Amino acid sequence: MSHTVNRVAPRLSIGLPVYNGEAFLSQTLDHLLAQTFRDFEIIISDNASTDGTAQICREFANQDARIRYLRNDRNLGSVANFNRAFALSAAPLFKWAAHDDLHHRDYLEACVRLLDADDNTVLAHTGTAFIGEDGKTFPFDADSGTYTDPKTGVRQTPDSPAIGDSPIAAARFWQVLSHARWGSHMFGVIRREALLRTHLQHDFAGGDRAMLAELALVGRFRAVPERLFLKRFHAGVSWALNQRELRSFLSPDGKAYWRRARQIRAYFTAPAGKPVGVATTAACTALVAIHCLKTAAHALARKDARNAQQGKVWRDTTHGSAGTASAPRTVARESKDSRLGRHAEVRR
Repeated sequence: MSHTVNRVAPRLSIGLPVYNGEAFLSQTLDHLLAQTFRDFEIIISDNASTDGTAQICREFANQDARIRYLRNDRNLGSVANFNRAFALSAAPLFKWAAHDDLHHRDYLEACVRLLDADDNTVLAHTGTAFIGEDGKTFPFDADSGTYTDPKTGVRQTPDSPAIGDSPIAAARFWQVLSHARWGSHMFGVIRREALLRTHLQHDFAGGDRAMLAELALVGRFRAVPERLFLKRFHAGVSWALNQRELRSFLSPDGKAYWRRARQIRAYFTAPAGKPVGVATTAACTALVAIHCLKTAAHALARKDARNAQQGKVWRDTTHGSAGTASAPRTVARESKDSRLGRHAEVRR
């Protein structure tokens, strides 16, 4: 298969960090290579995988000149590998792609169109649909805008496309803090120059949301409502890990740290070096304080423990040890969006 591409300076770099991703990697690459927007490169940063990931990557790289495959000598941890994928890129636009998520063929074109329409937009994304290990879309309830996880029976609400869309910087900052539960916007198409003004992904659970909070102070996020981004649920996904497993997944150095302290510090320092004034900085400081109170209430309500139990169900049912899922119940609801994305079905 031959493609005419600009190998010197593609418009968009897609950074794809991966570790032991053989189960879903081929389908993810198929979806990316089938995009209607074609002026891009894919930089695969293999975090010293021990499964068939390397073979899959080499086969795809041999078939399509837009793919560059690089393998780390050792496992750097997820955060460092995500940031390395960006460091290896040079295009004016950048996008992270998880090895397990999928994209409708119009995804990149829709995002680039939004960025071309407004120089003040720093990140472009679309609506999100949830899919399972088999690539099938979860049952959707149009009235509540939720998807029912078939393994747990829990109704899950995707992050709203409107996150970060306010013309006011402090409002965008708060939208990320209070509503970006899944952090799906980090997989949008981002202006490189804007991303360079952040600390990239921070080394703690939820570090992607801290990066988005910084980015929201640089400029506006825009999104089309159609659900062209397909987020996959499976047993190996990071949110299904407990805190000890997640800490090791993010960074293999084994150092103990207080996650909340790192989160709070990242949010309090987010305005530094951003194009905001004293009033916005003060507003952000107050908003972080409010967020800390909400986080404390969250901890008292043991929501982390309930979320961890939902992740455990995914791990257990994969190995056939869990029982029948309960009736649907809603976990989170940010906004009502009654339109079912007509592009939510997965292309193979």
